[in-house]
Amino acid sequence: MPVYRAFYFAIIILLLSCPDLLQAQTDPGLWDLSRCVDYAIRNSISVRQTELEARSAEVTLRQSEQQRIPTLSGNFNHGFSFGRTLDRTTNIFVSRSAMFEQVSLQSNALLYNFRSLRYLIDANRLSADASKVAVEKARNDIALNVANQYLRSLLSEEQVRLSRVVLQQTRAQLSNTRKLVEAGALPELNAAELEATEARDSATLVQTRAQFQLDILALKNLLNLPADMPFEIVIPAVADIPVENILEQDPLAIYQLALTTQPQIRGNILRTQAAQRQFQSTLSRRLPSVNAFAQLNTNFNQFLQKTSGYTLTGESATGAYVKSGTNFLPVYSPTFSMQTMKKPFGELWNGYGKQLQDQFGQGIGINISMPILNGGQNRANISRARLDVRQQELVMEQDSLRLKQDIYTAYQSALGAFQTYQARGKAVQTAQRSYELATRRFELGVIQTIEWLTIQNNLTRAQIDRLVAQYDYIFRMKVLEFYKGRGIRL
Repeated sequence: MPVYRAFYFAIIILLLSCPDLLQAQTDPGLWDLSRCVDYAIRNSISVRQTELEARSAEVTLRQSEQQRIPTLSGNFNHGFSFGRTLDRTTNIFVSRSAMFEQVSLQSNALLYNFRSLRYLIDANRLSADASKVAVEKARNDIALNVANQYLRSLLSEEQVRLSRVVLQQTRAQLSNTRKLVEAGALPELNAAELEATEARDSATLVQTRAQFQLDILALKNLLNLPADMPFEIVIPAVADIPVENILEQDPLAIYQLALTTQPQIRGNILRTQAAQRQFQSTLSRRLPSVNAFAQLNTNFNQFLQKTSGYTLTGESATGAYVKSGTNFLPVYSPTFSMQTMKKPFGELWNGYGKQLQDQFGQGIGINISMPILNGGQNRANISRARLDVRQQELVMEQDSLRLKQDIYTAYQSALGAFQTYQARGKAVQTAQRSYELATRRFELGVIQTIEWLTIQNNLTRAQIDRLVAQYDYIFRMKVLEFYKGRGIRL
C-alpha cells in the first residue's frame, strides 16, 4: 500500500473511532447545556473573582500557620561618623571622624499565649474553607442562570418552529382557496382574508425569530462569548427531558436535604465557626504571652585619619605640687599638638576580623508581655468579635429562612406549572378537534373564512400556551432538583 494511502486510511479510522472529535471538527458552533455551563463557569468573571478571594484566604491561613515558626532577622549597618562621635569599640566619645559597621542577628519564638494563635489558625482555616464553598456557590449560580437562559432559548426556538408551521398551513390554505375562488366556488373575500392572515403570520414569524436571536445574544452574554461568534444550541426533544413527578416531591424533605447540600448554608456554618474561633483568640489576647529571644552582635570601628607626629606647643599646670624643704613647687606638663593624615583606603580595614571577633556578643532570654492599659483596645476588640459572631448567626438564620421560602415557592410554582401544563394540554386537544372539524366545514363552504381563521388562531394560541407551560414546568422542576443537590441537567 502506498504511504499516502496508508496515511489517509489512518486518519479516517481515527475520525470514525472518535465521534466526539469528528463532531467538534464539523460542528464547532454546536452548544448543548453541559458545554454552556462548563464554558460559563471557566470564563465567568464573578467565579474567577471568588477563586481569587479563596486563594487570598489560603495565603492568610498559611501566614498564620507560619507564626508558630521562630522569627529570624539580620541587621547590617555601614556608615561614617563626623565630629564628636562614639567609638563603637570602646564606647568612649571622641572628636575624630570614623568608619563603622554594626552586624546583628535576632531570633524570637512564641512559647505560650493561652491558645490565641491556635484559635486564630482555626479561624483562618474555617474562613478558607468558607471561601472554597463560596466558589462552589458562584459556580452553581452561573449554572442556574445559564440553564434558565438556555431553556428560554429553547422555548424561543420552538415558538419559531410553531410559527413557521402555522404560516405554512395558512399558505397552503390560501393556495387552495385561491383555486376555489378562480373556479367561482368561493368569493374573493375568502382569499383576501387569508392573505391578511398570511401577512400577520409572517409578521409573527419575524417577531419570534427576532426574539430567538435576542435570547441567543443573552445566552452568549452569560458565556462571555463575542456577539458575532457562530453559535447554535442543541435542541433536545422536550418529551425526553427527564423530569421527576411533582406529586412525589416533599418540600420539607427537600429543605432538609438542601441544608446539607447548598453551599450558601455550608458557607454560613463555616463563617460562623470562624467568627467563634476569632472571638476566642481575641479573648486570649488579654492574658500574658511568653516569648524566648536570642541575639548575636558585633561591631567594627576605624578612624578615617592616622597620627603622623606630635609638636610641643607649651606647658600647662597639672595642679600637683612637689615639696622642696618648706616650699611647694607646682608641677607642669608639656602640651603637644597631634598631626594627622588621611588613611589610604586599604588601611581603613586593618584589624577588621580581629575587631569583629573581639566585639562579638551573644544574648538569650525570656520575654513576658501582658496588656494592662491600652486605651480600651482589647475590650473594644472583644466586643467587635462578639458582635461578629452574632452577625454571622443572624446571616445564617436569615439565609436558612430564605432557602426554605425559596424551596416552598419553587414547589408551589412547579405544582402550579404542572397543573397549568395539564390544562393547556387539554385545551390543545379541544382546539385541535375544533380546528379539524372547522377545516372540513370550511372546505365545504359551510362556515365563513373569518370564523375558520378565529378557530385556527385559537389552536395556535393554545399550542403556544401549552409550550410555554411545558417549559415553565420543566424549569421549575429543575430548580427543585438543584435544591436537592443534583445540579442542572437536561
